[in-house]
Amino acid sequence: MNTERRHELESNALAHGITTWSDKLRPYVSVILAVTAGLLVLFIVMSFWNKYQADRNAEAWQELELALFEGDGEARSLQRLADSEEYQGTEMQEWAYMSWADRQLRLASELYLRDREEAKKRLSSIEGIYEQFADNASSSELRNRARLGLARVSEMQGDLAEAKAQYALVDGALAVLAAERVKQLEAKPAAGTIEWLATVEIPKRTPPTGPGVPGARPGFEATPPAADAQSGLNFDSTQSLEQILGGIQAAEDGAKRYDEGADKPADPSSPSVSPAPTGEAPAVETTPAAQSPAEESIPGEAGAPAAEKPAE
Repeated sequence: MNTERRHELESNALAHGITTWSDKLRPYVSVILAVTAGLLVLFIVMSFWNKYQADRNAEAWQELELALFEGDGEARSLQRLADSEEYQGTEMQEWAYMSWADRQLRLASELYLRDREEAKKRLSSIEGIYEQFADNASSSELRNRARLGLARVSEMQGDLAEAKAQYALVDGALAVLAAERVKQLEAKPAAGTIEWLATVEIPKRTPPTGPGVPGARPGFEATPPAADAQSGLNFDSTQSLEQILGGIQAAEDGAKRYDEGADKPADPSSPSVSPAPTGEAPAVETTPAAQSPAEESIPGEAGAPAAEKPAE
């Protein structure tokens, strides 16, 4: 069989196969087109959804970074992010909860000797968060960090056995730190110190009182002045400061008006009234005017006694 004949037979077999499969798939063409269109729409929707999730996660991590570097000692921004419905279900929210719990643990350790009750309250509020993430966190890093936090809470509460058990469950990058802490707790000085801290009573510091206390606002209210016996001013304590000042101004204006009337000269056209004579006027004693230094007598002048000439 030559080559041309063989090629012709192969072409006929291929055409026959295509025709056969076309006939078999013709009833399902509409279904195939519908499935293809559905897959295309699903691909487009998933692309938009992935982009939305990526943008949402990026925004969430940025908000977490800003909250971590905020100067609020109570970490209110972290708590707001952890409870936010806008970022519900994101991995950032788990880290916000964990960061807030770690911050409260640090504050409790600082308050433990100054305010034992407040420190215990903070420890109770974060213990449940650590327990939840130790079992159900989305990543092993969060679970290990939660176990480490639980161990520290138990340690501050004086439960050394529970603290060692939680430290033993920590693995990964924090396992070395947990093992080192277990060795420290097994030593007698550390155990004695923890037992002492759990029972010692530290006297509370008495807060300062009086003016100038930090956080106290000075009084800006204006009080009416008291009565002044020397000046004759008497103030009504029920009046406001504006009423008192207005009354003083009105009194000063009235006094000035009477003073101006007394200083005004009399009208020349009005008759003058002279006092009636009462007998002889008393004699007025005149006194010689005092001589000025220029009128004093100078030796050698007329009217002045001449100086005696010494005998020869």
